[in-house]
Amino acid sequence: MAILAFDIYGTVLDLSSIGIDRSLLKEWRSAQLEMTWRSSLMGLWFDFDEITRISLRYAMNKIGLAADEEEILRKWYGMAAYEDSKYICVLGEKHSIYALTNGTRRSIEEALERNGLLRCFKGIYTAENVKKYKPSVEIYGGFLSWIGSVDAYLVSANPFDIYGAKNAGMRAIYINRHGLPIDPLAPPPDHIVTSIADIINLSI
Repeated sequence: MAILAFDIYGTVLDLSSIGIDRSLLKEWRSAQLEMTWRSSLMGLWFDFDEITRISLRYAMNKIGLAADEEEILRKWYGMAAYEDSKYICVLGEKHSIYALTNGTRRSIEEALERNGLLRCFKGIYTAENVKKYKPSVEIYGGFLSWIGSVDAYLVSANPFDIYGAKNAGMRAIYINRHGLPIDPLAPPPDHIVTSIADIINLSI
């Protein structure tokens, strides 16, 4: 039995499912991640819901888009899970499943419940616990201390997340959904798959 800690945004939840302009989504996600990194580097704390709102406003201003901010945020919080996320519950029959996420506990619980997945998770560990965002070593180390084990896999479709987990001493499974290479400076993941379903057949 393995401990599998799933990233949520972009790994379990499909950002493209919110159905907004692709250029806005790209700028928004880029700003969102940059703001989490800057927050951690500067020792400042803004929770992920706040960063999500601030980064949306920034992205809209950057591309000159006039739109209903609240409506776009409602779409974000209505995000759908990837089709293969249903296999998380299958994995849970053999392994211990956790969420390891930048998102706020409230938003993650609501999203997983709405998509019928919350029951598959033994627990949720968020950046709120340590007031640091991925890929800071504190969030991965905090998770390992929280579960009382140094032997766990991060499961993520985000290359920077894989790097962070490996740097913190975790093992990692990279879900290469979009053909993105791993950072060449990073230690390689322990496994590379293209779908959550593929994890079922791994020797872990």
